[in-house]
Amino acid sequence: METSARRVNLANGTSLHLREGGEGSPTTLLIHGWAVPGTVWEPVLARWPANAGRVLAPDLRGTGFSSKPREGYTLDDDVADMLALIDELGLRDLVLVGHSKGGTIAQRVALARPEALRKLVLLCPVPASGIPLDDGTAGFFRSLCGPREGMSQLITLTMGKHHDAALLERLVDSMASVCLESLLGGFDAFRTADFGDRIAGITTPTLVIAGEADTVTPLALLQPQVVDKIPGATLQLMPGVGHYPQIEIPDEFARLLFAAVAS
Repeated sequence: METSARRVNLANGTSLHLREGGEGSPTTLLIHGWAVPGTVWEPVLARWPANAGRVLAPDLRGTGFSSKPREGYTLDDDVADMLALIDELGLRDLVLVGHSKGGTIAQRVALARPEALRKLVLLCPVPASGIPLDDGTAGFFRSLCGPREGMSQLITLTMGKHHDAALLERLVDSMASVCLESLLGGFDAFRTADFGDRIAGITTPTLVIAGEADTVTPLALLQPQVVDKIPGATLQLMPGVGHYPQIEIPDEFARLLFAAVAS
């Protein structure tokens, strides 16, 4: 599918770069995770069917071609941007898809705008209670932030045994667009999320997609902290896959996502 790009100036002063394609209903909004821009969704956009409705893939603040302020990289800031984008574009009948940290953002959005959503898809999401990391592990991840070699290592460490090498190279190249403030602030934002006691209030039908080989958000974390806490949530486990199904097995993941959108 062909896509176009534009800037959307939000009422809160943030300017977001937005890729979009398709037309009709529903609208699917793809929220990417930490350390990457919206290019992580390119395999999905390239495979988007003509009958699947409209699709939007923004770069979060501090990434890609969006605004890069010197501060403002808390979870609250990202959530405020997504709510402002939904309001600015008047989005309704929305399938909200969040990957990794984007899954944390999506859970907050689902609590704040249930009337706008028809479905919530959480792909390898960081739980609303965050991911507890010891100081040594947190320090290691911070040490990888910035240089291309570190960012490449960051991605490959979190993948399963399969991946598309060309897609991975393009993703690593695009990670140079993520500013250091977003890398460091965003890392703390998803690690210390603390609204786990609220997600029982999510009323949107929810699908959680997990990678069997994911070491960042393993099933042992997602089952009790996400699937069991969101009323009626269902789980789809992808065998042999790590934290980036859209890069590791793009064809299989795209089929799964399109089925979820159609349902």
